[in-house]
Amino acid sequence: MPQPLRVIIAGLGQHATQTVIPAISAARGWALAGVVSARPDAATAAGRDLEVSAYGDLEAAIAAERPDAVYLATTPADHGTACAAALTAGVRLVICEKPLVVDAGEAQDLVATSRRNAVPLVEVMAYQHHPQFAAMKGVLASAEFGGLAHGYARFSYPDLAPGDHRYRAAAGGGALLDAGVYPISLAVELMGTADLEVQGALTSRGDTEVDTAGTATLLDADGRSFQISWEMGAAYANLARFVGRSESLEVERPFSKPESFAEPLTVVGAWGERRPVDYSPANQFVAMLDHVAAHVGDATWADDMRRRITDRWAVISRIAG
Repeated sequence: MPQPLRVIIAGLGQHATQTVIPAISAARGWALAGVVSARPDAATAAGRDLEVSAYGDLEAAIAAERPDAVYLATTPADHGTACAAALTAGVRLVICEKPLVVDAGEAQDLVATSRRNAVPLVEVMAYQHHPQFAAMKGVLASAEFGGLAHGYARFSYPDLAPGDHRYRAAAGGGALLDAGVYPISLAVELMGTADLEVQGALTSRGDTEVDTAGTATLLDADGRSFQISWEMGAAYANLARFVGRSESLEVERPFSKPESFAEPLTVVGAWGERRPVDYSPANQFVAMLDHVAAHVGDATWADDMRRRITDRWAVISRIAG
């Protein structure tokens, strides 16, 4: 049986402690080797509770533990520097929470560093590993659906606590990088970027220093269109709708979802008749880690991860202006 991938996680915020670390424990082929946090008390407490070594500096942790992988769950503004350091430190794999960086130039640099050092780089889009996503793509690819003509997706959520990093420009905040990346990634996954026209706009409330909402329309040479929107400070919305030549498809919670969620997809016939499409519930972070562990040594897979990053950030760049 292969040895588990020993991973260090950097960043001990709520997402890391409540979602990522439990997923590492539950996934196949992983072992937590250490934790890193700039907050000494948090690092010490987590290290004690998880029975691993704690560090205040990522490079020191890599030098001491010699891990196979690094998982970055720090604030977005720190991602670029931390990813670059990890990619050149002799690890086998770097996984980074979205957004990978705060501008497209950084993304291109990291993809080049990943390729040059032959180290896979994964920007976390865990929803794409959930059984719901496979079921959705199966419907869209079916002869009955008749080919995608139009898509729509939205991700929005109410205001967060005033001190949250998403409201701070210096931390890499803003709705585009936190919420917009989800519908953008979905549109790019389904349409690609070849001959793609992108029209987008960002808006900001007067009481914030970052963008708080945005919209975009993606058009391709075949006449297909995809409309997306996102917002911080609006009612929660997590949905996607697709129109084909013969059917349409409704998807609830395509992006984030609890592991118990298994609301069927709804296929709507040409004249409005409705039928459900079932799939199994799953923890999408566990599913993602299972997938990564199974492919970490595959150079073709690593190139595909780099292409996906490049494609997503090409569209993000055009929307950001």
